[in-house]
Amino acid sequence: MTLTIRQRIEQMEKEELELQFNSFTNDTALQLGLAIVEEARLTGKRITVDITVSGQRLFLHAMEGTVAENEDWIRRKNNVVNHFGWSSWHKALEMQNEGTTLEERYGLPFIDYVGAGGGFPLVQKDKGRIGTVTVSGLPDQEDHDLLISALRRFLSPITK
Repeated sequence: MTLTIRQRIEQMEKEELELQFNSFTNDTALQLGLAIVEEARLTGKRITVDITVSGQRLFLHAMEGTVAENEDWIRRKNNVVNHFGWSSWHKALEMQNEGTTLEERYGLPFIDYVGAGGGFPLVQKDKGRIGTVTVSGLPDQEDHDLLISALRRFLSPITK
């Protein structure tokens, strides 16, 4: 079954409420980053992964086959997540649904903000938004799906 854009946005709103951390440390960032890299390896994907908390990059890994440009995509996706508090794919689909762009609607320059899949807010339940976890290297929906799959797998033993 193919979801409409509105249904995908609603699905992402649920993901953003569901995929939250009880606590988050620098060690959590390392473990999460490695889990995302492993998820990509298991599925034969090549990505760059970034985890940033309170403006400090805690994890960065570029898998073989990625390019330096992936880091710029990560920067721009992070800017969207930090500006709106939602996943970058959520905001991209919202703009697509409205037939506009971030630049047209909000005056946010494409050079610094990109509506593309792969950026997700890091939320600690007792603190709110604390940072971003972002991947780049795949088509938009695949970046988003890989990240969500890895987050679910990582958080499932914690929340059970």
